[in-house]
Amino acid sequence: MKKVLGILVVGLSACATAQPVRNRVERANDRQDLRQDRRQLANDAKDLGDVNALLAQYDLAVSKNDAMGIKAVDAQFQSYLAKEAVEANREVAQAQQEVRQDKREVRGDRRELGGDLARGKRPGVVADDARDLARDKVNTADDRSDAARERNARNRLFLIRGELAPLQGLVDPGATARKRALYAEVVTLAKSDLARTKVEQVEDRRELREDRRETREDRR
Repeated sequence: MKKVLGILVVGLSACATAQPVRNRVERANDRQDLRQDRRQLANDAKDLGDVNALLAQYDLAVSKNDAMGIKAVDAQFQSYLAKEAVEANREVAQAQQEVRQDKREVRGDRRELGGDLARGKRPGVVADDARDLARDKVNTADDRSDAARERNARNRLFLIRGELAPLQGLVDPGATARKRALYAEVVTLAKSDLARTKVEQVEDRRELREDRRETREDRR
């Protein structure tokens, strides 16, 4: 029995010691996410400006029946979409990583709550930990939704590339009209990317504030 109690005490002590480390790691992850958000916002805003300009060039070339101009814009869109395909895969992987990180935080919250209950912490402390667990579950659900949206956007981008491939360089009215519709959808995807990043930045700022509050509560 004494051996069991000794193991329990050591385990609870290790949990208490590990908590400040976990808090620092979570805040560091939050700050890294915000830095990434700032870079991504700049990239998304540039992408939107680039595709808007390309669409305007395409419309001008079509209005002038400029076959060389149409083919030139087709090539530029191809280059842009190839770059975006790589970026979309990266964003999906990043979104999936954030979900995995959220799951680790939820597991940590559960360990902390269980440890506080075992140590007989004050009801206010236990309530704080229960709130942190509930909050991180919500964050996990949000990030799962974000990851699903990133996958859907990537899949649509790949489908657009597939539809455009046989139309490249064609200048007949039917082909130019279909390409114009697909290029306009590329612009819509770029707008959605920018909007998602803005939402992500708001969520990441909120998570940093919440993790800072959690650190203050754990010091009590």
